[in-house]
Amino acid sequence: MPLNYAVNVDHEGVADFQKPESLTLEQAIGRVLLNLRSERDLNQVDVAVATNFGLRSIRTMEHGRQSMTIRSLDALAMFYCIPIEEIIIRAKRLRDETL
Repeated sequence: MPLNYAVNVDHEGVADFQKPESLTLEQAIGRVLLNLRSERDLNQVDVAVATNFGLRSIRTMEHGRQSMTIRSLDALAMFYCIPIEEIIIRAKRLRDETL
């Protein structure tokens, strides 16, 4: 995933490139979960119904606004047929890209 940079141009037309803030672990895991769902052409309702999580929980997890328990992360890993360790590895790799 390419990094996006914020560009601020001052009154003299000089550009100042600023690297975006790094992702939290929750945000990185959320992006991994969102990518897994998108790769399978599923919507959030599909995931909520299949995993017995509320739709709001799926949304907040994918946006990284909710810390996940091991139990909920394991349930999602099982749903996506991917080892829980792989989700963590992908999230850490994604987070390292933004540092």
